[in-house]
Amino acid sequence: MNLLGLVVEYNPFHNGHKYHLEKSKELAKATHTMAIMSGSFLQRGEPALLDKYTRAEIAVKNGVDLVVELPTLYSCQSAEIFSHGAIATLNSLNCVNSVCFGSEEGNVEILYTIAEILVKEPKDFKISLKKYLDEGLVFPIARSKSLYEYINKNNLLNLKEDELQKVLNSSNNILGIEYIKSLIKLNSSIKPFTITRVASAYNSKDIESNICSATAIRNSLKNNTNLEIIKNVVPPSTFEEIENKINHNFNPVFDCDFYDILSSTIIRDYQNLNNYFEVNEGIENKIYSNIFTSKNLEELINSTKSKRYTMTKIKRTLNNILLGINKDDVMKVKDLFQIPYIRVLAFNNKGREIIKKIKNSSDIEIITKFSKISHVNDPLFDTLIKYDLKASNMYNMIYYKNNRELLKGPMDYYLSPKYVL
Repeated sequence: MNLLGLVVEYNPFHNGHKYHLEKSKELAKATHTMAIMSGSFLQRGEPALLDKYTRAEIAVKNGVDLVVELPTLYSCQSAEIFSHGAIATLNSLNCVNSVCFGSEEGNVEILYTIAEILVKEPKDFKISLKKYLDEGLVFPIARSKSLYEYINKNNLLNLKEDELQKVLNSSNNILGIEYIKSLIKLNSSIKPFTITRVASAYNSKDIESNICSATAIRNSLKNNTNLEIIKNVVPPSTFEEIENKINHNFNPVFDCDFYDILSSTIIRDYQNLNNYFEVNEGIENKIYSNIFTSKNLEELINSTKSKRYTMTKIKRTLNNILLGINKDDVMKVKDLFQIPYIRVLAFNNKGREIIKKIKNSSDIEIITKFSKISHVNDPLFDTLIKYDLKASNMYNMIYYKNNRELLKGPMDYYLSPKYVL
């Protein structure tokens, strides 16, 4: 078995994802493929458009063999924490041969060289970084200049300074570098590959061809009732599932849907907001002040953002408040070498073979039903799983709002992985 790992959100699964999946299999010469997928809430501090089981099922219908959930404490945090959680999960299985990710750069050697310097922090690099920080440069610029000096001095890459800055400032390159950093820190045997993103930028808001960003698709679903606008940019299974869900009153979920819950939480917990992860430097005071004058989530974010607080940073901060993600809990798990469980969301027959392989190669707990969890006195397991359950429950309060009679309780205890023939 040559097992390829992918780190995904599939929000929703579109033609670009299909291209990446097929090219990744080809590049890694994979016989089997598994995806580590974010569950109810995602890396940029947003809820998933569709429930995790549906998104996982779509992925399997389009060529992934097994989809497991990335624990919530990793799934909605910064690139460094998100990437570490995903790579540590893959590495804990002791049977994954490769990981492939999309990037703007497309050259894994460039990303690997940068990652290796950042992990090993050679003396010359550290001296240069301290010099620029002492001069008053902000950390990202100081780091970029120090990297360029070290790379240029040691003839490691043929890159100009502005080219290096472009690599360091591109969303998927940032994630790719963090994936590789985690592989190095874990001394992992998993081999990294990357594929150049095609046709559309990560955050592009426009549908201009048959491959576009997930952001553009989400915006179209949010602003248009006509589903036909996305028909040519997603596989048939994605379109059919979205159409089917809407026809059954399960509407796509957006961050604005949680504004009332978030507002109440901010007001109720004002004195304790700084206990939540990424709530620091007094941002809680700005959030609290702005909540009274903001009519919606967009106004709250725009009134809070500044040069100091980017939009993505604020969205993740607000999401941490919404989910009650505690600083201490994140610190407990952010550098874990061994993830204690994987949670299966969807699989096919090859996925069954992967599960069997994992059982033989690792002692990690494989969760298919919450009621059958067998962990004993493992505080890290408990810390991770409680947020998965909380995130699902929060998400389902919105997702099931038009079908409340189908909401039996904590749905993690009632739903099973999707098996795709």
